[in-house]
Amino acid sequence: MSDRLEHIARVVSVAAGLLVLVSLPAAAIQTGLTRAETMLERGQFSEAAELLAARARAGDIEATAMLARLYTQGAGVPQDFARAAELNRLAAEQGSAMGQNALGRAYSAGYGVPLDPEQSLRWLRTAAEAGEPSHQLDYGLALETGLNGLADPAAAAIWYQAAAEQGFVPAMTSLGILYLQGSGVERNTVEALRLFEMAAEADDPRALNNLGLMYVRGEGVERDYAAAAPLLERAAEQGVSEAMRNLSVLYESGQGVRLDEERARDLLAQARALEAGRLPALLSAIGFPYDPGLVEPDWQAPLNPQMEDAAAAGDVLALYETAFRYLHGAGVRQDIPQAVTRLERAARQGLGTAAFSLCLLEANGAGRPQNYYSAYSWCSVAAYRGVAGAAAVRDGLASAIGPDRLAGAQERTLEILAIEN
Repeated sequence: MSDRLEHIARVVSVAAGLLVLVSLPAAAIQTGLTRAETMLERGQFSEAAELLAARARAGDIEATAMLARLYTQGAGVPQDFARAAELNRLAAEQGSAMGQNALGRAYSAGYGVPLDPEQSLRWLRTAAEAGEPSHQLDYGLALETGLNGLADPAAAAIWYQAAAEQGFVPAMTSLGILYLQGSGVERNTVEALRLFEMAAEADDPRALNNLGLMYVRGEGVERDYAAAAPLLERAAEQGVSEAMRNLSVLYESGQGVRLDEERARDLLAQARALEAGRLPALLSAIGFPYDPGLVEPDWQAPLNPQMEDAAAAGDVLALYETAFRYLHGAGVRQDIPQAVTRLERAARQGLGTAAFSLCLLEANGAGRPQNYYSAYSWCSVAAYRGVAGAAAVRDGLASAIGPDRLAGAQERTLEILAIEN
């Protein structure tokens, strides 16, 4: 066995950071607000936001918490962590476990409120005590990782157990990891294996990776590289960088899979890109697309004078098309400042794809200085306008900017939208 196989041990040990950039979990919207639930399931976020805002004004605390989720997610409303925190506080203080959990998560990361581990633990515990398994997992994670500087894996195990007993798959994995490592509980590879197998049946990516590692290392089971490989493949397909690295070792050594050094290098490169930050990889994958809802012109043909006249008159589509021409020097002499000016005019008239183009230019530093702060505002506008891919880039930019500067970028987004409206 190679030295690298002896040292393959990349356990995925935490579920996710206590970040506030989260999706709406199914359990979180089971509040009896049937119309809003239906709208959310259909992706009608603007309509849902309007309905929830009306119910929130009428004093419905669960509607208030759900509306806060939309502000956190930037779905149907511009992303606004300060507004989300304000709404979550209203709901939390009136007993909404959803609001309590969200407020605790916000305090853990400093989004919309000051970073405050003690306040975070207080609200996370209050939410967990209401019995929702996802909230129990969040509080357990805060305890395990030592949010306040004092890690307590034994206490975390109690909360993971409570959530796992309700069938919550991510909690099964977290508890299994504690048993595998003997952290907070007595080491028990048999119990770890049982928990990972149950979670892997539900395709939990951390469970798949860790179960694959148990087969690689022969812990609790006989060593079986052929059994490990498909488990690691399934985890890698879900974006687990540790699984990509582990699978890379198997391909490099030809254990359990056909020897394939090129595949090994590709997996390792993917893992490194993810670990260096998802934003660069995401930007590279998106490129710089033209509005998919428009027919692309013949970029080799000279710019039609009538199109230039329409752009000068403020026609939004003419502004957009000519901006691309000036950006790439297609049928005209390249003029990037002119392209940016035209994209901004189109974006301020409500064309979301123009706002997305501005975001990508500034995020990539293409044709103008790289500026994540400004790029975030334009991507947030594009996401609000429903442009595909904009929300993912926006959230990547939010993480890169950090909470200290993000509030200003979100205020700028609201200013742009106010001008448009």
